[in-house]
Amino acid sequence: MRGDVERVNVTVTAGQVEPLLLGIESGNLIPGAVYAGNDEVNLGLGELAGKFVPMPGFDLIDHANRAFNSSTTAGKDVVIAAFHTTCHETCPLYTALFLQLAKRVPPTVTLAEVTTDPDVDSAAVLSEYRNRIGATWEFATGTREKVASFWKAFGVELASGDTHTSTLALLDRHGYIRLVYRGAPSIGNDIPPALVSSLSAQGLRQLASGGDGWGAPDVLQALLTIAGPEASPQPAGGKAPSFNLASTGGGTVSLASLAGKSLVINFWRSDCPPCRAELPLLQQRVGAQSGARLVLINWGESADLARSFLVRNGIQGDALLDVDLTTGRSYGIAALPTTIFVRADGTIDRRQVGQIDERVLASELSRLITQ
Repeated sequence: MRGDVERVNVTVTAGQVEPLLLGIESGNLIPGAVYAGNDEVNLGLGELAGKFVPMPGFDLIDHANRAFNSSTTAGKDVVIAAFHTTCHETCPLYTALFLQLAKRVPPTVTLAEVTTDPDVDSAAVLSEYRNRIGATWEFATGTREKVASFWKAFGVELASGDTHTSTLALLDRHGYIRLVYRGAPSIGNDIPPALVSSLSAQGLRQLASGGDGWGAPDVLQALLTIAGPEASPQPAGGKAPSFNLASTGGGTVSLASLAGKSLVINFWRSDCPPCRAELPLLQQRVGAQSGARLVLINWGESADLARSFLVRNGIQGDALLDVDLTTGRSYGIAALPTTIFVRADGTIDRRQVGQIDERVLASELSRLITQ
């Protein structure tokens, strides 16, 4: 290597070997591609083998005109929200969410609100907004082309006013997209008066209704997920909620019609990068030979959009359509992708939030068929 430096925590234990994995390209250390310890190395092997979706390189500036790019975020888990200062609906709620997160995330996590309206949100405008609300995290902008390129990876279009695609995403410390949230967060009553006064009537309704049911606790729990596959055991137990959903192939499918079978229920959307990445693995591994049935539930998209996505990506079979999000909410879905493993007796064995690793999937399938 050519003098590259990357900081990493290594645990030294007498009589114990600590594995270390380095990612090197063209003689240089790949930013963030240093893994120490068994869990980290296993995660790194999955990332470097292409099992997770990499965040494309980006080159923005922050509110102080400093670089905000792939290099400056390497080595930290990153929570990113789509926002712009002239939005009066969801965006102030995202800022309130970040005020909550900023009190609780460890220093290894970067919080960043990235504008979707670079024509208005210059560094100076973002700096004024940041100071006015007392924020301590990053705000980022750039040229119209660079900001559009950044958000393209998440299926988010540039916006202005109250027109926007409400999105929050989690990147792991090695630069891979691991989770995507959509919609408005639930922030309770923990919101400064300055943000409340900026809300329109629709924004106030979203605040009062609790948004789409996910909030700071869900994001904090999800940050454990992107620390590595074994770091994210989700609460299990209880009966799987019933559903009766239309299928992209016509007709309807109910949970009752699947009774007695071990199920792998995957909630996904076509505009979720980690969803797109894991679907081929799920289809390949879950089937008759695994002893479980794969149930794909598209969360909130039309039948035409879901159907065309399956065909375009060579995914066999049909998907069920949770158009109004009711089924996902009954399963506690906050971020995508989420996979629910259901035992043959109809009880939930495990919830996997975020893109699933092949090793974790194999382990869970083995558990399902032996119960």
